Amino acid sequence: MSQKKEIRKRFRDACFMRDKYCCAKCGFKSSKECAEIELDAHHITSRKEMPNGGYVPENGISLCAECHIKAEASSLGYSAKELYDIINSNYVKAIKASQKYQ
Repeated sequence: MSQKKEIRKRFRDACFMRDKYCCAKCGFKSSKECAEIELDAHHITSRKEMPNGGYVPENGISLCAECHIKAEASSLGYSAKELYDIINSNYVKAIKASQKYQ
């Protein structure tokens, strides 16, 4: 597995495990076996705006397909603050965690 794929996998697995294999927004329940198909580990703040790509759980949230679409819609979707609040994080925590990540 390439290093980039491994980083993405660790990020995804950490978010899914923390969120108990559920959509953290609407509560849709998946399972460990189906999570990669039924959920997405969404970057709350864009990877481009975060140190080291923001591949840290403090910047990620597990979302079902419907909630992920809403999170991606800037004008009609969920705010970053709203998503950070759900996972007990914020932009500053995400930046600090991302800076430590190598």
